Amino acid sequence: MFTYNQVNLNFKTVKLEKIGLMPRHLTLLTAGLGYLGNVFCVNLTYVFKKEPFLDFGIAEAQLASANSTLLIIQHVGIFLGVILFGSLADRRGRMAMLFISVGTYSVATFLSGLVHNYYLFQVLRFVVGLGVASELGIGLVLICEIFSREKRTFLIIFIAFCGFMGMFLLSILAKSFHWRTLYIMGGLLGLLIMFFRFSTFESDIFLKSNQLKNQLKKSLILPLLRKRKIYYIIISILPSYLVTASSIFVGTTYFKELKVSAGQSLLFFSIGGGLGLIFISLLSKKIKSRKKAITLCITLLLILASIYAFIKPTSIHSFLIINFLFGIFVTYQFELLALTIEQFGTNIRALATTLVFGAGRASVFLFSLIIPILNLIVKDLLMSVFILDFIFFCAALWAISKIKEDFCRDLSFVDE
Repeated sequence: MFTYNQVNLNFKTVKLEKIGLMPRHLTLLTAGLGYLGNVFCVNLTYVFKKEPFLDFGIAEAQLASANSTLLIIQHVGIFLGVILFGSLADRRGRMAMLFISVGTYSVATFLSGLVHNYYLFQVLRFVVGLGVASELGIGLVLICEIFSREKRTFLIIFIAFCGFMGMFLLSILAKSFHWRTLYIMGGLLGLLIMFFRFSTFESDIFLKSNQLKNQLKKSLILPLLRKRKIYYIIISILPSYLVTASSIFVGTTYFKELKVSAGQSLLFFSIGGGLGLIFISLLSKKIKSRKKAITLCITLLLILASIYAFIKPTSIHSFLIINFLFGIFVTYQFELLALTIEQFGTNIRALATTLVFGAGRASVFLFSLIIPILNLIVKDLLMSVFILDFIFFCAALWAISKIKEDFCRDLSFVDE
């Protein structure tokens, strides 16, 4: 006996096969475009540090304080969004929560480009934080569950590449368009993705595991937080975001005499990331170990951070080359998210993946607060960054060594 969902899915499959597509391919495209929009929308706050605030009538002397306040609000939204949408994705399904999260950040970003009240702008950035928090994690879990394990590496490359394309597009467009125009464009991009809603379908692993129904209903954050490996993974992802904070945003401030903009830095960083994600993903597939590939990247990032701090770029070219190399190796975070998906069962997989990614993303703001405080003691900004690099990179190398390797594991299991 067929259910309505099965009949509907068969009907959609027949229509899509006529143009050479299957529903799972559109699901993959949706997840990829969702992450492209995610990266585009969330980085608007970092690229436009002055223009929105000046338009809202905030004095130039108060820009730093206004920026910090806005980032706090956005990251509170990210923290709450991780718990809310991650938990619901394990309870109610991946696809529905994917579209709700995309719709949430898209509408809020679109409206952010229209408002003329600073406090309403803050509220909307909080809502953006809610939406972007879990979109990548849910999208990765969904596509890894609907495709075969042999294709997992290439799926991750595609999703990650879409994200770097979002960063690349923003870095290019920021030179030519008003901040309001890009906010509106980012929102419209996300809303266009909603048209795929009726051509995608839910994960079979989630739907067909009838024997897991009781466990899925009990999916909560507390069982996840009792597992040590979630903390090991979170520690392991922090260096990639520390590098992002220091190379793009702190670096452009420290090397003012080089006259490098955040947009230029972001451009080279994203180009390196696009190449790096292919290299790192194929490397892990070749050696059949995500742990070894991640360990290699963290080690090389520590070496680059040492060069950055002690030798210091003396020209715009050397600065951008280092940013390019940083971009290559921070892509280990996508291998780490794949490792997270393979570590946790269906009942907490989406929550675990969104928590790891959300913690990493939120740490950018935390590092941006710690670095100036440490600089008051050390009296050297780059040395302050290096001290943090050394601490967190060593911690990450220790943490990744504690995680069990489950390369391309079958995902049809639950956690007790």
